[in-house]
Amino acid sequence: MEHERGIQYFPISLFASVMGFSGFTIVIKQIEVVYARSHTLSFIFLVIASFLFLLNISILLYRLARYPEEVNNDFNHPVKINFFAAITISLLLLAIPYYDISESLSFALWGIGAVLQLSYTLVVLTKLMNQTSFQLDHFNPSWFIPIVGNMVVPIIGVNHVSSDILWMYYSIGVLFSIIYFTIFIYRVFFHPSISTKLLPTFFILLAPPSIGLLSYIKLGGQVDAFAYILYGIAFFIGLLLIFQFKQFLKLPFFLSWWAFLFPTAAVTIATILMYNETGHIYYKWIFNVQTIGLVLLIFYLTWKTLQLSVMRSLCVKE
Repeated sequence: MEHERGIQYFPISLFASVMGFSGFTIVIKQIEVVYARSHTLSFIFLVIASFLFLLNISILLYRLARYPEEVNNDFNHPVKINFFAAITISLLLLAIPYYDISESLSFALWGIGAVLQLSYTLVVLTKLMNQTSFQLDHFNPSWFIPIVGNMVVPIIGVNHVSSDILWMYYSIGVLFSIIYFTIFIYRVFFHPSISTKLLPTFFILLAPPSIGLLSYIKLGGQVDAFAYILYGIAFFIGLLLIFQFKQFLKLPFFLSWWAFLFPTAAVTIATILMYNETGHIYYKWIFNVQTIGLVLLIFYLTWKTLQLSVMRSLCVKE
């Protein structure tokens, strides 16, 4: 059966690609610092990430003006609603590499992202508290996205504002990450399996401890026992997902595969930070392997997404 196609069905989930490219840009920049290389490559990926953000936001604004009912449908969808938070997270992530280029631009991106992030968190939680259509079986790791965004705020925010504000954001992220993870474990242990299309979102589970570690060290200024606990949690979740990798390899390509990229980049950045803070060589071995995996992943995801675009299968009505 022929599906309806058109720009009105442009997937909001593709904002995950902006998060992924932004995270990858930060990884490359950190690698350049570790190995004392020029920042040419990271700048190229920063340009790509910026272009993807402008492209996605332009299409979203066009859809909002021309097809508001379709955007509203996305906002009331139990999965798609969470990817609106990828917009604010993308702004917060882009503010990090832009800091070395222009502090004022970085502050503008961070400020807009931080305000929108808190606003969207309040909107989503209020919606969840007052709605009756979402059920426990709708819960999946994409629900973490609006929450994890709060823990992204302090990463570059420490260069812009008082830590008092940033600890508030961090606290929100920590509190609801614990709550959501408890719900997730109950959901996957005692309820029917999450749909095949959403299985790649399992990698989002890497983000809370990884981003939590980055912000915690930025705020606290040192690696202490809690930092090691956060890294240990992230590392174990990564091992758990790798242990099930055969299951992921059997999956056909969906746009939800972009959920692999940013969390994997986040745990790679966390490993690089642990190496920089402790100097332990095994962290360097780990992040080298993680970076190779990231490079392969970003090229694969880009290629498969371009294929969908060429086959006119990117903007289709579900």
